[in-house]
Amino acid sequence: MSKSMETQPKYLDIIESLDASYKKIKAMRPLPAAGVEYFRNKFAISTTHNSNAIEGNTFTYDETQLLLEKGITSSARTFREHEDIVGYKKGFDFLYEALKQGAEISEEFIKRIHSFVRQGAEDAGEYRTIQNYIGDLARTVYTPCPPREVPVKMKEYVQKVCSDLQENKQLTARENVQWAKLFHCLAEHHIEFERIHPFTDGNGRTGRLLLTYEMILLGLLPVDIRYEERSRYYAALAAYEDKSRYSTRPESKTEKMAKLLAECELRSAKLWINTFSDYIRTDID
Repeated sequence: MSKSMETQPKYLDIIESLDASYKKIKAMRPLPAAGVEYFRNKFAISTTHNSNAIEGNTFTYDETQLLLEKGITSSARTFREHEDIVGYKKGFDFLYEALKQGAEISEEFIKRIHSFVRQGAEDAGEYRTIQNYIGDLARTVYTPCPPREVPVKMKEYVQKVCSDLQENKQLTARENVQWAKLFHCLAEHHIEFERIHPFTDGNGRTGRLLLTYEMILLGLLPVDIRYEERSRYYAALAAYEDKSRYSTRPESKTEKMAKLLAECELRSAKLWINTFSDYIRTDID
């Protein structure tokens, strides 16, 4: 039987590193607005590239940066790919505006995210009315619920996420954050959204932006799941179904995703600290 995340030395190290990193981040003096904006824009370019690349977009990182910073696109890419890049970045920026306004997660909020992800598409911001599949018609990996069940399942999903957010805010407010419990919860929310698959297309990107918003609501940094981590990411999604059937440990369903998110969060924290290292108090270990 595999060990739980909380008892594996590698992930104990990650959790300890996260705890130390966030103590440093909290100890920073007020940061310059221009510096925070610079970090956020650079992060947005990276996550826009990676999230779209995971779904098959062929824009390179350099092409993504050139499009978002200079408005210059490649004639070798399709118009749909161009729209996906621009729309995702708009969606990412929207999250921080929503954060300033104190916007709560709701069905309309999720549809708004999707409208950015699928900008210019007929189905943007609308729940699906057809049966869709994860995989393809020749090799179906998972079949989501029928379209008639989507509104009910999404209502239940939003209620669960909002309820858990209140508890998770208490977890992140502690001196010693319960990181493993927190990432299991975040992983469950993300996987459940992908299992409902409420839109005809764009579910992966919408789900990752929704995950970003949930994390920044908790005072965490956004995670950037990289293109080269896509196999781990898909395996983590698939593990939920497998572990539900065969494992005797309930938390094993979300363990792979929780580990991946924890690693990505630590990477974001290290990038933040490196960027603003001059603002860390020297008396903090």
